[in-house]
Amino acid sequence: MTPRENLHAFFEGGNWEWKPVGTDKKSFQPKEICEYVARAFVKEQEPFDNTKGGGMGWFGIEWEYEPGAGGSISLRPILDDVSEWKDKMVFPNLDEIDWEDIAKRNADYLNTDLGIEFTVFTGYFERLISLLSFEEAAMELIMEDYEEDIQELFTALTDFYIDFAQRFRKWFGADWCIIHDDWGTQRSAFFSPAVHKKMIVPHLTRFVEECHKVGLLVEMHSCGFIEELIPNLISTGIDSWAGQGIVDKRKLINLYGDQFKFEVITNPAKPFTEDQIEEAEQFAHDIFDEFKDKNIMFWTSPKRCGNMKVYQAICKVLKEEGIKYRKGA
Repeated sequence: MTPRENLHAFFEGGNWEWKPVGTDKKSFQPKEICEYVARAFVKEQEPFDNTKGGGMGWFGIEWEYEPGAGGSISLRPILDDVSEWKDKMVFPNLDEIDWEDIAKRNADYLNTDLGIEFTVFTGYFERLISLLSFEEAAMELIMEDYEEDIQELFTALTDFYIDFAQRFRKWFGADWCIIHDDWGTQRSAFFSPAVHKKMIVPHLTRFVEECHKVGLLVEMHSCGFIEELIPNLISTGIDSWAGQGIVDKRKLINLYGDQFKFEVITNPAKPFTEDQIEEAEQFAHDIFDEFKDKNIMFWTSPKRCGNMKVYQAICKVLKEEGIKYRKGA
């Protein structure tokens, strides 16, 4: 079974062979999509220097690369309030992109048995922040005067995101869509579960449903201490969620593990060096033993593991142990 086949089997109820790991997927974010350049997040066949990212992204929003963050930040709001979105937002015309040419240019890169993943920047609340400001977005999200405007905006964004995601499935055979929308600080969620359920959940649910119809798996990337929002997230039908270490995944797995396949972050507390491969492998064995009977997938970062060699060694152990465990060995 290939990593791509195993990924789909794990999340779609098939006969999977191991709990998916980071090396089972590869990211594809081509430079023809201006949002990827603006957000300094290009990943494709030809090397791209993401430190040269920034510039104009989707909807008329300009971004600037921030070295400290390793990504981009929006420079200035384009709306005074959300009621102006129909007049001032410019939705991209996806028909103007030469999808066939992108596929041809990246043919070797896309010729893989790994799952192809891509990112939708940026979901709902973060998009509202980039259009307004954090303070204005947080305030207008809960104000009755702006509810209709925000619901209409989020509906239009969902239509656009669905079209974008389904094109990635059609032209590039994408398997895994990450929708990016931070919902909290280090201490708490930005909004109550009730506001989240009313203003965001219906739109995210529709996005997930339409992605599933064409065979796309969907992951939520949402940082912050958002434990109170997890029941809402599960209700959308989304396939998994990558949260920060500040969230107690062990507690959440015990509470909701029978309903949801969490991603478990397996970064060591301190990066390993290349001469610590044995220690890294033991770390991976310990992590696997802790979660071997849980309904989860593993996620880890090459940078936080130490380097690519260490990262690959950790993922190799997690995969091999998963296969042995699944076979009852």
